[in-house]
Amino acid sequence: MKIAIIGAGGIGGFLGAMLARAGHSVSLLARGPHLAAIAQSGLQLESRQFGSFTVTPAATDDPAKLGRNDLVFITVKMNDFEEAAHTAKSTLTDDGFAVTIQNGLDAPDILERIIGVKRTLVGTIAIEAAIEAPGKIAHTTPLHILTLAQATGTPGDALKRLQTTLREAELNVQLADNGRQALWEKACILIPFATLTAAGDCALGQIYGIPALKNVWTALSAEALAVARADGYDVSDALTAMHVRFESLAQSSPGFTSSMNRDIRAGRRNELEWLTGRLIELGTGKGVPTPTHTALYGLLKLKEQRSEA
Repeated sequence: MKIAIIGAGGIGGFLGAMLARAGHSVSLLARGPHLAAIAQSGLQLESRQFGSFTVTPAATDDPAKLGRNDLVFITVKMNDFEEAAHTAKSTLTDDGFAVTIQNGLDAPDILERIIGVKRTLVGTIAIEAAIEAPGKIAHTTPLHILTLAQATGTPGDALKRLQTTLREAELNVQLADNGRQALWEKACILIPFATLTAAGDCALGQIYGIPALKNVWTALSAEALAVARADGYDVSDALTAMHVRFESLAQSSPGFTSSMNRDIRAGRRNELEWLTGRLIELGTGKGVPTPTHTALYGLLKLKEQRSEA
């Protein structure tokens, strides 16, 4: 397949490296020193799941040079999503798919508006991956789960064939029957985790090691679940299963934290408004109180102000 990755950071770099290693024609949209390093020496993946290897995909900072692609992964943060969605539209073949791989709940609606519902795939990914150095992606936990769904309806034949292709590249791809359900399943674990780890500048092991922090996470999860239910989605079973997985992960990877925490710690643009802020907004609109999220949101806004000073 011809595949474009819009945003070659941790997640985009991981996907691009795995797909290029499998022999697909991969083009990365990147920038700055990261782009320069990839152009000069290739893209290196250091993975606790797949080991270390280097691939040489095409890389550019010019969307016009991405060509026409069968599949486009959009892996930028929500702040840049709408621009990336327009780029996807210009680089997709007529029967190609664009996949949202964003945190939060809003990306599929934006993408549908720009490229149409038939070419939109709703994606979520559970992974810890980041740019360790220009041209080098660190995949720091020995697991990943990529979930794909149609924007509407259950998975069709084309999506099932895509799943087979991606699995042949050793990507752990699952299909979901309902894209919005899949988004809420991730949001109900991600938003509380991102909110708590960013507010406390802490990691998973610390949450499980300090009962008071674990209690805060429990309260945050209950609020997110209540908002999801008010939106028409009961994700309690998935949330319970994910907490079991996280309890095990706290032992094997105690330093696991959220990208929002890493961004706020480094003074970079972050997704606070798209995650914590959006959940609070949805809760307000549906009459569901979110006091714990609201309190930590205030502390995180204070952190932002201090980093900007």
